[in-house]
Amino acid sequence: MRRIAPVSHGFHTAAAQSRTAAQPPVQRLLAYGFSQAKRHSDPIPPWRSHILKPMTTQLSAPEFSTFTSLLAGSAVAVACALLVACGGDDDTPAPVAVNGQFLDAAVQGLAYGVGAAAKTATDANGGYSCNVGETLDFSVGGIHLGSAACAASTTPLTLAASTDVKDDKVVNRLLALQLLDTDSDPANGISIAPAVATALAGRTLDFSAPAASFNNAMAATLAVLPAAYQGRTVDATRRTLVKEHFEDTLASKLAKPVVEAVRQTNALGTVSAGITRYQIQAAASFYVPYEGSNAAVKAEFPNGFLPSYGSSLAFKGKSADGSLEFYGLTDRGPNGDGPKLPNTVLGAGASGTSDGKFFPSPSFVPSLGIISVGAGGAVLKSSLPLKFSASVNASGLSIAPGKVGSSGELPLNDAMRYVAGSKADFSDYGLDTEGVAVDAARGVVWVSDEYGPFILKVDPATGIILKKYQPGTGAADLPAVLAKRRPNRGMEGLTLDVASGRLHGFVQSPLDDGKASYVVPGATAATSENIRDYAKFNRWVQFDPTTETTKLYAYPIDSSMYTDGKTGNAKLGDLVSLGGGKFVVIEQGSGPDGKVFNRLMLVEIPANATDIAAMGSDLEKSSMTGAPVNGSSFAAVLPLKKTLLFDLNAASWLAEKAEGLALVDENTLALANDDDFGMKTLVLDPSGAPIAGGDITKCTVDANGAITTTASAAASGCTAGNSARVGRGADSERPNRLWLIRFDKKLADYSVPAP
Repeated sequence: MRRIAPVSHGFHTAAAQSRTAAQPPVQRLLAYGFSQAKRHSDPIPPWRSHILKPMTTQLSAPEFSTFTSLLAGSAVAVACALLVACGGDDDTPAPVAVNGQFLDAAVQGLAYGVGAAAKTATDANGGYSCNVGETLDFSVGGIHLGSAACAASTTPLTLAASTDVKDDKVVNRLLALQLLDTDSDPANGISIAPAVATALAGRTLDFSAPAASFNNAMAATLAVLPAAYQGRTVDATRRTLVKEHFEDTLASKLAKPVVEAVRQTNALGTVSAGITRYQIQAAASFYVPYEGSNAAVKAEFPNGFLPSYGSSLAFKGKSADGSLEFYGLTDRGPNGDGPKLPNTVLGAGASGTSDGKFFPSPSFVPSLGIISVGAGGAVLKSSLPLKFSASVNASGLSIAPGKVGSSGELPLNDAMRYVAGSKADFSDYGLDTEGVAVDAARGVVWVSDEYGPFILKVDPATGIILKKYQPGTGAADLPAVLAKRRPNRGMEGLTLDVASGRLHGFVQSPLDDGKASYVVPGATAATSENIRDYAKFNRWVQFDPTTETTKLYAYPIDSSMYTDGKTGNAKLGDLVSLGGGKFVVIEQGSGPDGKVFNRLMLVEIPANATDIAAMGSDLEKSSMTGAPVNGSSFAAVLPLKKTLLFDLNAASWLAEKAEGLALVDENTLALANDDDFGMKTLVLDPSGAPIAGGDITKCTVDANGAITTTASAAASGCTAGNSARVGRGADSERPNRLWLIRFDKKLADYSVPAP
């Protein structure tokens, strides 16, 4: 084999060396490789062992991958391939080793190897090792996921030879990996147990199969595994969920965010937007410790409850590295629906019952977090607890009956008991925070809540509440009628109109104050119905911090959009001001089909909109009867105008609670969900197994926390001997999502069409 004589070719001159000294290794290697390719006609140029080998060994795996990609199809690429693949004489270079990572999340326990060689399993970080030029086969038991060239990273896109995350061949592989995960929680990585690989030794899957066929095949695969795997669903929702997780992985681990173009047609015409989906990553220090003693709860939440900073969202600005920063808000903390309790637990002789709420982490403090969105994805960076003073934290616990902000909910321990004086007792500092707005001009942030409802002026540096506004009759109070809010349906959103300096928000659902005559859908005669179920509007709040005055407007609710025609099934989420009296509002609830929907509505306040602040709940009654009630006439009220802007569910939004909305720039919205700290309430049979369709809110317990039999609610699990506890929430609800939605048109340029 010919060798290169030690002569000064152009590449080796002092001037050339000076010119290339500052070049990255890949560029230096390319420059030399191409210069030598021109000088030699050998298919295996002799310079490969003398110069190419030492230079390639100086490259990192990503640099070598870049180098070989740039040389694809060239003569030098052929030489490079031969460099790492051939052997023989003393010129044969050493293999170039690569330490790579398999990513859906990091996948542990995935078998890999070259051809028929013995397989090795990926480590806890999804790590594998190989040599450049090798082709790796990946499998689980007998299921072959695909092959890929040795590289610094491998994903299901690589194995499917696709660039489209929606490709069935990609999603099928995502389904297999995520459904075979030991704890079915890809957010903390994917681990495939050796026993699973053994059980699947004789099975195969066709990853090129259509979605429906593959779903059936995957369900059959899970059926041969232990019971924990058999209960995992394989359907269209799951397919969306696994894809959503993978999109976040691409953005946060490989800096390759996916932007999906979505077009929708509605009364505004064709609305086009690009959506980038993230899931908020949080360190273990942000998890919320469980403070109870139930062993099953400890087992399901070994690290505590998930962080939840999506009850509201506000854009804070850009950091020095160009990342977007947001304020994310928690609500009152981990809590779960509870049963009804006899009021005798509050005092002897009391009558009736009150609703209970589980507080498994009663020491939790409602908090403001800072979320960064950049090259590393969406990351929770810090959390600031809210305080009433430097030494007194806010609490998420219920406010006692008879005090402003009381929701009538009793805080419960794990035994479904209210125990006065315990950690889970009433608090005068209780807040159920749900809305946040940045006020740069005043140097504060504003927060609203569901208990009071209150509006809070907060110092963003310390978290100290500088002032609290509440419903009352004082000059600076919020209108007293707002205290009639339905429990757990207070002020859900808040935004600032920068030009006017006024805050805007709303009560989440219709007020709860009495009944009126109403013909329910399907009936022929009027009956007396609760206004919280059928009133035709929600109360919109406009608060001026300068004058400390409030106006209220009517936000119209179309009963035909909701289950059983009940406007009480409507739940407004959050809102942002676009300026000029325009807003975008999250409107959500259960539709006529019983399924939850989430929509972005374009809302305008007409110049002559009716201020209803002085009107009591007779106005809600009038909206139901169609006639004046005690002088209040809804027919005389000019409400807000609204129209559909964007259907979130049609854009693959899965979460039930879309509750955070922020304006990033004139074209872009950010959207977040409340993940309920990854938990919900389970009703259990005497063996401890969850009861399908269990609904603890329909049950009553005695003073000792024991469920009493309710014949009419037996299907909900309300039978003596059953019990309840908090448990893991639905997989589709657990991710704390953050979406960026960039519209092709400036949002302020949209207008509600004339009726």
